[in-house]
Amino acid sequence: MPLIYADTSTLFAYFHPGDSFSETVDAAVAQHSPDFAYWPLLRFELRHNLRRLQSTPHGGVAWRALRAAENTSARLRWQNDLATARVIESAEELSAKHGDDIFCGSGDVLHVAAARRLKLLAEFDEFWTCDDLQAKFARACGLKTRLFK
Repeated sequence: MPLIYADTSTLFAYFHPGDSFSETVDAAVAQHSPDFAYWPLLRFELRHNLRRLQSTPHGGVAWRALRAAENTSARLRWQNDLATARVIESAEELSAKHGDDIFCGSGDVLHVAAARRLKLLAEFDEFWTCDDLQAKFARACGLKTRLFK
């Protein structure tokens, strides 16, 4: 089973059936049957974004699906090796190296740094995102990347 680092935009689309990328992400999941790397920063971002939409019809479904996946470890594989301090240090280095050439947000750089750490540990297959600039940044940092459009 491949281990995918899916950024927040991709995991949001996976759990939220009303997201514009939901169908394409779901099709990729059905085709590849991956596990997704999961760690505190990603969990916080995903929960924050889904929590804000709980009162909407799709938002409530998405929130319950996420909580069920967290409780059963379905598709979400916890990454103990992603120590936040190390990821931030790596993100700082990536920002210094590529940040002037490719503009993306600080959270995007953190996700790429986390995926690179997984790659170093030989536990990583691909980086998935719905964000053009983040995909460009990830590729510049040497990650095999899938961009959903």
